[in-house]
Amino acid sequence: MSPARDRETVADVVGVPHTRFVVVLALMLGLLFWLVGPGADLDSRLLLEVTVGVAIVSAAVAAEDDGRRRWTILFGVLTVLLNAMGGGHSLARMAGPGSAALFAAYATLRAVRVIVRSRRVTGDVLAGALAAYVLAGIAFAIVYGVIEAGSPGAFRTGADAVTFSDVVYFSFVTLLTVGFGDVTPAAATARAVAIFEGLFGVAYTTVVMAALVAAYLDGRREAAGR
Repeated sequence: MSPARDRETVADVVGVPHTRFVVVLALMLGLLFWLVGPGADLDSRLLLEVTVGVAIVSAAVAAEDDGRRRWTILFGVLTVLLNAMGGGHSLARMAGPGSAALFAAYATLRAVRVIVRSRRVTGDVLAGALAAYVLAGIAFAIVYGVIEAGSPGAFRTGADAVTFSDVVYFSFVTLLTVGFGDVTPAAATARAVAIFEGLFGVAYTTVVMAALVAAYLDGRREAAGR
């Protein structure tokens, strides 16, 4: 067997990363940095609409077939329209963020489903698992935003008003179980969701990510032994 053939076999077994989930991961990390960094001072509604837009692209890329991709895009566009038309009655104002929370959760579940059903754990699958983890944090952030919008004062910060950037920051501090304490949940609902997110973060990293990394390393060892 030629060296070129050996390299092809190793690549096939290990799975050289493609760009499917790598693109999604790059989008998620770029969005996260922008939400808590350069975009932190922008209007919260604009930040939410951009977040939903990135989630639409990410979920469409992660979709398993054209049919699911079309439904994902349709769901996402409807979410954007609800956010754009929000106003007037309190229920109308909540419809946009509420649909955004549902869509982010849907996109997260779709990504996790694709990853779990992968026949081989490749570098791209690992990127997808990380992207799903980041997307889950953003989904929780939108839920926190809905809670704060429905019950102002549900979160406490050093500032007068809680922004979307604040709840994104709080979500990832909670997901990573860091807990700096500069943003804290005051309402019972916010605390309950924060506990659930912390449990999700621990379970995801210790079970899902650990199993995927172990399978990936096993594939590398098998490829190296051939």
